[in-house]
Amino acid sequence: MPAMMIGPPTLRVRDLQKQLSFYENNLDLQVNRRRRADDLEVIDLGFKDYKEPLLILKHDPNARETQHNFAGLYHFAILVPDRKSLASAYLSINNSKIHFDGFADHLVSESLYLHDSERNGIEIYRDRPRNEWQYDAKGHIVMDTLPLDLKSLLAELGKDEGKNTTFQNGARIGHMHLRVTNLERSLRFYQKLGFDITSDWSAMGAIFLSAGGYHHHIGMNTWHSLNGKTHLKGESGLDVFEIIVQDSSFIETLAQEFEDHVQKRNSNKLLVSDPDGIPILIKSH
Repeated sequence: MPAMMIGPPTLRVRDLQKQLSFYENNLDLQVNRRRRADDLEVIDLGFKDYKEPLLILKHDPNARETQHNFAGLYHFAILVPDRKSLASAYLSINNSKIHFDGFADHLVSESLYLHDSERNGIEIYRDRPRNEWQYDAKGHIVMDTLPLDLKSLLAELGKDEGKNTTFQNGARIGHMHLRVTNLERSLRFYQKLGFDITSDWSAMGAIFLSAGGYHHHIGMNTWHSLNGKTHLKGESGLDVFEIIVQDSSFIETLAQEFEDHVQKRNSNKLLVSDPDGIPILIKSH
């Protein structure tokens, strides 16, 4: 796949005010735009003076609740620019009394985990420099899940630092982690889309893929969803996520390659669904 990045996910939410309260009050995101799509209210959340949203909420009070073994969102991952920014995010969220689900050192990154008011998973993380990443004999990136050294993390901040907003140095979506029902089938799809395996945890029910050598743009697991329920339109949770490519000609190539998966297309946008019915909007700058 040509140079790319992950764009904002859209979450279909049942209680808009409760979700807005969570993201505005605890993650310090702001409403940048309100509009209507598919006869539903849609809200772009992000930062002041940023044109592109970090997250999109689609209000559907009649959205169906997902089953315990559903395919869809495991978490969306917000990438901050450096370790000091991660420390600031931790302190700001902790001061808001939000409960963290956990913390991890993945060797290539350090992460905070939490969920919103409708149980959508969120990771906030910073990357270690690429020259610190390790590779195994197959050329795959070595990742792990180790305890995060919170004391060391908070030492990044001075006495009066970290009391401002959660993302005071900005942030973007770094990767998407999906729940899938068949790991091998989904792997074939995303490889055909142009992603390469970067870390193979298939023996443990997970796999990580990327384009351009990143540790992962897409994570997938079957930990709760093996042979479970595929994604259905109108369910709460992940409604669609975006892949942004640099070359618009790549859209035409994908449209031909994924003819059976195409839902909509135009000159610079292509909406496809993966084998579990999870919608993906591929677009060019």
